Amino acid sequence: MEYLLVMTLSGSTMTGIYLLLRYLLRHKVCARFYDLLARAAILYYLVPLPYLKKCYVAALRHLWPEKPLAIARVPLTWRNHIVHAEGNLHINIYAGIQTAVAVIWIAGICFLMAVQIREYVGMARLAAGYADQTMTPEQKEFLDGLKGQYGIRRRVFLYQASARDRTMTFGFFSPVIVCNREMPGREAELLVRHELVHIRRMDALWKMFMQLAVMIHWWNPLVWKLRSSFEQVCECSCDETVMQEKPKEEVKEYLRLMIEEAREKKTGKVSPRWKSGFGDNAQKIKERMDNLMRRKKWNRVAVVTLVTALVFANSMTVFAYRDTFERETSEKVSSEDVEIAVESDAFLFVPEEIGEEVVQEFEQSEMPKIVQEIKYDMQFVDEEGNVYPIMEDDGIEPHCNHTFVSGTGYDHAKYSDGSCVVLEFKAQRCSKCGYVIQGETISKTTYTKCPH
Repeated sequence: MEYLLVMTLSGSTMTGIYLLLRYLLRHKVCARFYDLLARAAILYYLVPLPYLKKCYVAALRHLWPEKPLAIARVPLTWRNHIVHAEGNLHINIYAGIQTAVAVIWIAGICFLMAVQIREYVGMARLAAGYADQTMTPEQKEFLDGLKGQYGIRRRVFLYQASARDRTMTFGFFSPVIVCNREMPGREAELLVRHELVHIRRMDALWKMFMQLAVMIHWWNPLVWKLRSSFEQVCECSCDETVMQEKPKEEVKEYLRLMIEEAREKKTGKVSPRWKSGFGDNAQKIKERMDNLMRRKKWNRVAVVTLVTALVFANSMTVFAYRDTFERETSEKVSSEDVEIAVESDAFLFVPEEIGEEVVQEFEQSEMPKIVQEIKYDMQFVDEEGNVYPIMEDDGIEPHCNHTFVSGTGYDHAKYSDGSCVVLEFKAQRCSKCGYVIQGETISKTTYTKCPH
C-alpha cells in the first residue's frame, strides 16, 4: 500500500501542476502542451518507480563520494516489518492495518470494474450493428488517401453511420470509424480527419489508461478531476492538429460542423472512455471553439523540453518510496522472541566491517540506559529508583498481607562468550515481604559484550 500512496502522490503532484498551468495559461498555451502533461500524470498514477530511486541515489553518489557506512538505528514503528521465523511470516501492527486497507481498496476496484464492463458491453452492442457492413471502393479510396496524409499504417475501417449515431471511433487494434455524413464529401473529410488524429495518437488506449488510473486511485478526487479534464483537452488538442496551418475559411467550416454535431439529437450514447467522438456537450464545444479561434503557436521543441523538465522535477517524489524491512531469525527461536522482534520500534544496523567495541560504544552513547544500575541478576526498581533483589519463592513470607508497589523488573543473564541479555518487564513488589508479581514484557536487549 505504501507504493500505492507514493504513486498517488506522484500522480497528484503532476495533476496539480497540470491544473495550475491550465488555469494560469489557459489562453496563452496550446492544448497540445496540456495534453502531454495530462498523459505524464496518467503514467505517474500507473507506474511505480522504486528502481528510479536507486538510479538517482547511484547518480548522486557519483557526484558526491560515498561516506563509509556507519552504525544507524532504523525506525520500525511506521514501517512494514516482517519477521521470518521457522518458515512462517510474522508482521507488525502497521503491516496488518495496511492489509485491512488493501481489502477496502480492492472492493472499490471491483465495483468500478463492474461499471466499466457494463459500459463496454454497450459499446460492443453498438459495434455489432456495423459488423455486417463492408467498405465500398469509394470509401476505401477516400480513407486510404487521408491515412496517407497522417502516416497511419494500421488497419482502419470506415463505415457509414446511421442517422441516429454520431461520428465516432471505437477499438484500438483495428479501429472502426463510423461517419454520419455522406462519403466522400467535405464534411465527412473533416470529421474523418478528426478521428484519424485520435487513431494516430492512440487516444483510445490513453483513455483506457486513464480509466485504469481512476480504478486504482478511486479514493483520490484529483484523479477524477484529471479524467474529466483529459477528455476535454484531448479533443482540443486533436482540433488543433486537424486545423494546423489551415486557412481561416476551413477553420470556420470546421467550427460550423462542430456546432451542427452538438445541436443534432442523437441516441445510442457510448461512454467516452471506450470511444472518441466529435462531441455533443454544449459547454465543452464552446471551449473547443474558443481554443481553436485563438490560433496559439505550436513549438514542438519548446513544449517537449518544458514537459520533460516538469516530469523530471516531479520524479523527485520517488524518494518517498520506503522498502519493507525484513529479517531472518535463527532456526530455533521462541514465540516470545518473535513477538518482541515484531513489536520492536527500532533495529540497529551494523555494517560488517564495524567491530564489537565500536558497537558497544554506540550502544552506550546512543541507546537510552535500560536501567540505572544492574546490581542483581534478578532485580526490581520502584518508581523512585530504589533497587531491590527479586527473591526466590522459598524466602517469601506465605502469610503476608501484601502491599504492592508498582515498578520495573529486570532479568539479567550473562553468557560464556561475554555477551548478555537483559529482559525488562512490568512488575509489582510487596513492600513488606518482597514478593514480586511479574507482568508483561517491555523489551529484550542483547549486548555483544556485557557492560554490567
